[in-house]
Amino acid sequence: MGFVTVDDEPTSVACLTTDFAMQNVLIQMGIRVVSIEGRLIKHAKTFILRCYGCFKTTSIMTTCFCPHCGNKTLKRVSVSLTDDGTKVLHLNFRRPINTRGMRYPLPRPKGGKHAVNPILCADQPIPQNRRSQLARNKINPLDPDFIAGSSPFATNDVYSKSALLGVIGRQNRCNRSNQFNRRKK
Repeated sequence: MGFVTVDDEPTSVACLTTDFAMQNVLIQMGIRVVSIEGRLIKHAKTFILRCYGCFKTTSIMTTCFCPHCGNKTLKRVSVSLTDDGTKVLHLNFRRPINTRGMRYPLPRPKGGKHAVNPILCADQPIPQNRRSQLARNKINPLDPDFIAGSSPFATNDVYSKSALLGVIGRQNRCNRSNQFNRRKK
């Protein structure tokens, strides 16, 4: 977890790219990077999440709630290690904290099987949006009597509430960006 420097030694195998994100990944993997016109990064960046509510840090990049205070106040910051092993956080104070969704109060939670409520904490119970029984009982394509695409007995679930909402199966709690854009474009 720190800066990985690039050595200028001759090598027989390297990867040629001018994409800085790709160079960062290649250097962290230990693969040599060659670039044209001097577009080569000097240090590989490493990121962690820092809570701007309680100022604790976590290296679990898949979480969206702070493991210490439980709020959804995590922000990605760059980190490096010094020679004696201490962490140095590189904070960007020019980047403002996102205040989206702070103008109006939260809506009342709705009940029911297909309720779409905002997730406010990590252990909040959410309804299990499952597919309907008709959608789960698909025709078995390994059946010897199966005729691909031309069976008059093929059933498609298009009228149930789960099909209209686009419920596929289990979803990630942190990535719920598609739940509010259900309008057809």
